[in-house]
Amino acid sequence: MQFTLTINQVKALEWGLNSQQALLFSFVYGCPSWAKPMQTPDGIYFALSKAKITDELPLLTGKPDTAYRMLKALEEVGLIELSSTSSITLFRLTEKATEWNQKLDGSEKYPTPPTGTKGRKKIRSTSEKNPSMVGKKSESRSEKNPTNQDTNNQDTNQGTSQCSQEGSDEPNQPAGKVVALIPVGGEEPRCEIPADMPGPKDQSCKTFKAWANYAMAYRKRYHTWPVWNAKAGGQMGQLIDRLGIEVAHHVAAFYLRINDAKLINGCHNLGDLLAKAEAYHTQWVTNRQMNATTARQQEQTQANMNAAQEAADSIRNGQGGKRNAFL
Repeated sequence: MQFTLTINQVKALEWGLNSQQALLFSFVYGCPSWAKPMQTPDGIYFALSKAKITDELPLLTGKPDTAYRMLKALEEVGLIELSSTSSITLFRLTEKATEWNQKLDGSEKYPTPPTGTKGRKKIRSTSEKNPSMVGKKSESRSEKNPTNQDTNNQDTNQGTSQCSQEGSDEPNQPAGKVVALIPVGGEEPRCEIPADMPGPKDQSCKTFKAWANYAMAYRKRYHTWPVWNAKAGGQMGQLIDRLGIEVAHHVAAFYLRINDAKLINGCHNLGDLLAKAEAYHTQWVTNRQMNATTARQQEQTQANMNAAQEAADSIRNGQGGKRNAFL
């Protein structure tokens, strides 16, 4: 899910864009920095599925058909050109679109490579043809200072990952041992991350450590990797936002150790983890698992204590009544 979008309100008003169209174009404008380029008879276009738009812009729409109609509206005002293959929508920016990124003096705020044939933009150096240019160094808390300016780190398979630097692990944690560690000051992960692990590979990514812990613990328990997709990336980002980046990975690993019938039936999916994230955090801190059986036992113990208290109160009240009767 896209975290931050920058809207040029002056141009949006000048071009007659409404708020939804401006939001969509703000996203589309940055897509050539990560989207897969496609060579067509009419030149280079970039792949952008309708599902990708709904995944990245949940505030805009959740319907792929609506997303496509909004793309058509951007084409009608001359900001993009659309094409398609049998399976995916293609687009490219027009010359008019480049004004979105210009300063008052007409120069670009974040310059792009020279234009190619027919004035179309060439593939940016941050595309998949030059992966070495992506994700080298970023400033502290880089989700606030993304390398690609207005976009998060994207992959060319229409997936998502959210990137930032983070600090070292909390020392002497009682449970939920970490299986991966963001390298800080030259440190290496506590164990080797398998090459076939799905999900973000960049260890500076915001979700990398929490996902790696969850995925490794998941594979240890279920002998297979959990599914990574845009939804999983968004859920992992929500977990970090709710629990904090310093502890989310601990809780993610601890979660896979909880033996609760509901969690086991759901194969410890991320949705169940998010549903009670704060409760699992408490269980991790106290190193005490809570499942339905344990809860029922505590409930029964409390019921027995309540019954005993009521019996004691009845006896005291009864004895008091008899004393009063003989006076």
